[in-house]
Amino acid sequence: MTTNHTDTPAPSGPETKMVDVAGRNPNLGMILMGYHIGGCTLCGYEPDDTVARVAEDNGVPVTELLRAVREGDIHAG
Repeated sequence: MTTNHTDTPAPSGPETKMVDVAGRNPNLGMILMGYHIGGCTLCGYEPDDTVARVAEDNGVPVTELLRAVREGDIHAG
């Protein structure tokens, strides 16, 4: 029997683009809201920005942001 791995999203890493993270995680907006990322011009980001850049620009350790995204931690920040 062949297992179809296309339903399992690839893990996000520091160089993953935010547009790709958003495509894998429908709760991304809620997760980022916990860190006050996105939603306004001061804390916004571009879809082609990497997770590392968004974390750095917003003063969040990249490992913490990646953990929240991977675990779906909506009440992270």
